[in-house]
Amino acid sequence: MKRTLNIKDSRHSHKKKHVSDAFIDVIYAYVKAIQSMPSDQNRPLKGGLDFALRLLTGSHATFVSESVLKHIESNKLNVNPFKLIWEDRNKMGKILLGQRNVSFAVWEHAHTIKDMRDQLIMLDTRETVAKIIYDYPGVAWISRKEDDELNTRGFSRTRPGGFLKCYKEAGITLLNEQMYDASGYKKT
Repeated sequence: MKRTLNIKDSRHSHKKKHVSDAFIDVIYAYVKAIQSMPSDQNRPLKGGLDFALRLLTGSHATFVSESVLKHIESNKLNVNPFKLIWEDRNKMGKILLGQRNVSFAVWEHAHTIKDMRDQLIMLDTRETVAKIIYDYPGVAWISRKEDDELNTRGFSRTRPGGFLKCYKEAGITLLNEQMYDASGYKKT
């Protein structure tokens, strides 16, 4: 597969397709079970689907914001954000929020789990479910401040017009791993 620097063409499945492949049948089973139950009884299944989507998307970040990269560089942190998963978030430093120390970086789904779930449960075939999984852009490391800006603009649970439009409105510049590799940011 030809690698591209185009951010619009970045997909979660490009890096670890075998992980996406492994989840297709599980996610399709959830979709069919949710569809077969009355809407007032399928909440636990929707929660299970949400959890499966979080596991699917938890294998790696597809994007990192320029703000996070500048933070890593200015604090001389010896990390490559594309090699970190959610559990590693504190490796990019902490900030004081109120009276709590929290991670500087936030693991942010490009399409929200809610949007992805709602899209999936409308589908009829395994093939269309697989297409959604393969087309999923992925997860971004963004700063806590950038996350607050997304939330302030009403983009915490949904991304009208797509994630790139919403991120642009919030002033967030993303790089994918190929752009990072070609950039001047510190490599580890």
